[in-house]
Amino acid sequence: MRKSSARMKKRAYTAVIALAAWVLVSPAFPEEPAIERVIHLKGTTNTRDIGGYQTSDHRTLRWRQIIRSENLSRLTPEDFQQLEEMGVKTVIDLRTDREVEQSPTVWQGDHPPRFYHFPIGDAHNDWFNAQRKLIKSNRFTEEQSLEHMVEGYRMIAEEGPPSYQKLMDLVLDQSNWPVLIHCSAGKDRAGVATALILEALGVDRKTIMEDFLLTNEVGHSEKKAIVLSKERKNSGSGNKFSRGPSASAWFPIVGVRPEMLEAFYASVEGQYGSMDAFLTELGVDLDARRALAASLTMEHSERMMGE
Repeated sequence: MRKSSARMKKRAYTAVIALAAWVLVSPAFPEEPAIERVIHLKGTTNTRDIGGYQTSDHRTLRWRQIIRSENLSRLTPEDFQQLEEMGVKTVIDLRTDREVEQSPTVWQGDHPPRFYHFPIGDAHNDWFNAQRKLIKSNRFTEEQSLEHMVEGYRMIAEEGPPSYQKLMDLVLDQSNWPVLIHCSAGKDRAGVATALILEALGVDRKTIMEDFLLTNEVGHSEKKAIVLSKERKNSGSGNKFSRGPSASAWFPIVGVRPEMLEAFYASVEGQYGSMDAFLTELGVDLDARRALAASLTMEHSERMMGE
């Protein structure tokens, strides 16, 4: 009995040691984010951090250095204070001139960041004109709105490079961090900007797409589509015989679908041959990518130490 009891104690001790060792090496624990991805602000529904994502060489993006958001015109004084406490140094606005004029950002705080306006698209170009006509008609299907948004991502690939080159110049300079990048809804132009940064860092396409689609959850896209559908059906605008677009028809306009980002990738590859070539065109060659990864990501051992 004594020998049996001793063996049981030894086995229990060994099991405890094994469990402790597993806790120390298991990736499930250090990869649990100590910081929330979503940044909760009263004046927006789609502000979030891109930190914590893994690169192909198993490094991790640093938290609170690159933030993506929708427009900042509705932020409260408390929201601005929260961003200041996070140390935001640089704000990059990708909206058109018209959007900025209609909803300007008036920073309410003691330590405003540096502002840069790099518009993507023009409010009077064919795509924006088509969007206004589509919405004004109050008669469109899900297929029509999706195709319109897919065409918008082709427009971004065509007209966006000059602005994205300026954006990447700022992102490559660590003295500008933390950087907040935004457009109007924080999903299309800012979404592509985020994808380009993650591509430059070597994050895989599946993760990039997951971050892109996170807008639907964080931005409450389904609820917004339902509200718009009800409002337009009750407004009496458009054709008097029209019941107004369904919520599913509104969804591609207020949310995101994989086809949108895929259209951007296809346009880039059609024009430049590859994403690597496109990034090089933006001034982010292999050396720049390595330098960015060295400063904007950390190794597993650093995560373990809580950095």
